[in-house]
Formats: sequence, C-alpha cells, structure tokens
Amino acid sequence: MNKVFAGLIVAFAAALVALGLSSPAQAYPDTPPTSEVSPPQVNSAAPDSQAAAAPTSSDLPSTGGPNAMLLGGGAALVLAGGAVVVVARRRQTS
Repeated sequence: MNKVFAGLIVAFAAALVALGLSSPAQAYPDTPPTSEVSPPQVNSAAPDSQAAAAPTSSDLPSTGGPNAMLLGGGAALVLAGGAVVVVARRRQTS
C-alpha cells in the first residue's frame, strides 16, 4: 500500500512540474478586423527597382518553442524516476 501512495505522490509531483514548465498559448485578440481596407498601390514606372532583396543570411529562422526548457524538464523527470527506482530496489533488498 505504501508503494501505491509513493507512486501517486511521484506522479502528482511530476504533473505539477510539467504544468509549471509549460507556457500558455498565445491567442489572437478578440477585436474584429477593421473593414477599412485600402487597395494596393501599383507603380508600373520601374518594376525592377522595387524588387525585394532576398535575405543574405543562410540561417533558418527559429520557429519552434523553448526547446531547452523541455529538454531540461525531461531530463529532470528521468533523473527523478531513476532515483525512485534506486531507492525502491534498496528497500527491497534490505
């Protein structure tokens, strides 16, 4: 029975840590879009001079989330689980 309680406590603690490390999603604002839309301006005088220059950087933009926090949280959970297993095995052999 004590093992069940210990397992529940560890699972609850892991859930609290996971919720603490997560961040809320960013939502769109509740304001509706404005209906005042101006038509695009077309300038046909010199089309080559207005061409957009491509970025010269070869690095890709970072579009993901906080990978370091997720990796650190996962490593902490693995270490905590390993510690629980080691303690449980030592208690069984003693």
